[in-house]
Amino acid sequence: MQVLKQQQPFSHLHFFIKIFIYCVIWWSGNGVANASYVEIQSSKSALVGSTVNFTATLYDDKGKIAPADDYSFSWWDDAYPQHKGQFQTKLPTNTWSIEYPKNKTRYGKYNVTVEVEKKMWIWYTVARATSSIEVTDTLGGQLQLIQDGNTRPTQYVSTKGLVNHTIDLPAEEERYLMKNATYIQTYWFQNCTYLGVSDGLSYQAEYKDAEQVYDIEALVVVSFEKLPDPVTTTTTTTTTTTTTTTTTTTSTTTTTTTTPKPTTTTPTTTTSSTTTTPSPKPASKTKREVSAAEASKEIAQMAHANAALLGLNLTAALQQENKNHNPLNVSAALINPKLMSSSNAKVQYYNLLPKSYADEPPFNCVNKSIISRDPMKVYGYYRRQIVTKSPISNFSVSGTNWLQHGDLFNLEITCKGSPKIQYCVLVYDAPYNSTGNETCKYYYDTDNCGFKFYRYYGESKTLLFFIKNDVSETVNQVTINIYEAKKQSQLSVVVVPVSFTLVAIILVVFGVSYYLQSRNRFNVEVADFNFGETQSVDMEYKTFQQRLFDSIRDVLPSRRRFSNSSSDLGPEPDSPGVGIDSSLRYNTMN
Repeated sequence: MQVLKQQQPFSHLHFFIKIFIYCVIWWSGNGVANASYVEIQSSKSALVGSTVNFTATLYDDKGKIAPADDYSFSWWDDAYPQHKGQFQTKLPTNTWSIEYPKNKTRYGKYNVTVEVEKKMWIWYTVARATSSIEVTDTLGGQLQLIQDGNTRPTQYVSTKGLVNHTIDLPAEEERYLMKNATYIQTYWFQNCTYLGVSDGLSYQAEYKDAEQVYDIEALVVVSFEKLPDPVTTTTTTTTTTTTTTTTTTTSTTTTTTTTPKPTTTTPTTTTSSTTTTPSPKPASKTKREVSAAEASKEIAQMAHANAALLGLNLTAALQQENKNHNPLNVSAALINPKLMSSSNAKVQYYNLLPKSYADEPPFNCVNKSIISRDPMKVYGYYRRQIVTKSPISNFSVSGTNWLQHGDLFNLEITCKGSPKIQYCVLVYDAPYNSTGNETCKYYYDTDNCGFKFYRYYGESKTLLFFIKNDVSETVNQVTINIYEAKKQSQLSVVVVPVSFTLVAIILVVFGVSYYLQSRNRFNVEVADFNFGETQSVDMEYKTFQQRLFDSIRDVLPSRRRFSNSSSDLGPEPDSPGVGIDSSLRYNTMN
């Protein structure tokens, strides 16, 4: 009893430690579960009998993929019989593949659930998710338009080049059909008009007119009926032997002789050959199937004949095409290169069998219903609208690209193509050669394929014009060359100053000459007045005759008169003006 009492405290301690560990694990597990989440990726629908792949990815609370750790993915669905799966991995992703058998699965919607657990001493749940899938007997996928090797993301196609109309199936359904299907046929309709049938999932067409709308519909029929096994028979052929004798007669003018030739014998030979012939057709074969077989034989013969004309081996070409492309699309131009429309038609079709191959298609495009369903076949209906557009072409530039420094760059861009037109311009320092890897971000819209471009550049540049519409894009390079011109004075700057200078000189010379000439022409009379004290302040009044007489007398010297006199009688008496200051006399001055 004493020993048991000593062990009892240790057992209680061990119990409390376990409770503490479970609480820590529960708390940490709750925190991770609330922070983490899992996503399921799969197809929305699945063809009955095919394999479906479900992929689960675990994310952390920040939306990033969770780090590597010990994870357990548990899968199950609600189908009958139920499918289950459990996988342990170090990665946060897991893929579960299941198959819904054709004869054991009902068509309808099923839910698939995944639960992710993480190990921390024990396994605890961190996330759970559920996804739904529709199991049906209808093919999935979509109708793709491929032109120039590129898949058209929209309904627009170019009027230049063939358009490949291809049914793109999910990868799981494609593998299933490749493994189990006997044959695949596709019935094509355009604007509710039956075009024909193709072996496979594609056909080609060329649309010549722009701004046209076409409604393309396709019905895919896949058969899983097994073909009858061939029967091998052996036949023996015997060749008979015949012997002939030939006699030749030679005639001359003198004698006649007959010469028999030796007998020629053909040896007898017996040949045995083994041929394989198909078993007789059942009595239930309809006239439609017989005509289909005859049409297939006719098409095969025509394909071999066309291949021979082209110098090709049809078998080798088909093998190479099956190797490089999808084996489901074995139809090519070699199999049926016959053009289904005339040269004047707006649309040309390729890879379609003649309409006599099938009397009536098993589809009513008016009410979009299949006329008769075969339980041994699966069907797929696809629809796509097509709008034709003209690609960008005939790019041209008008204007000068050699500019003097300071001039404005002015270009007019013109091209052809269907709207809506967008353009973008990239500018590089010249010289620059386009690499084809340039991209432009900012595009401008224009109503027609033409616009004007004005810019000023101080140095040489290289411009890349990106022009695109819904079906094409072009890149065109234009180089601007800027040059410096030699500065020369204008003629008016020299002529005008020189002319005015000469005119001014002429005017000055003419003025001086005119002044001198005018001075010599006139006399200036000067009066000398003495306003000081004089003998007589008042001047004596004289008439004009008196003044004239006094002037003449003054001219004649008085001394001459004295010298001429023989006797000195005395001086000549003074004139009446005696006593007047001489300074008051009038003098002339030139």
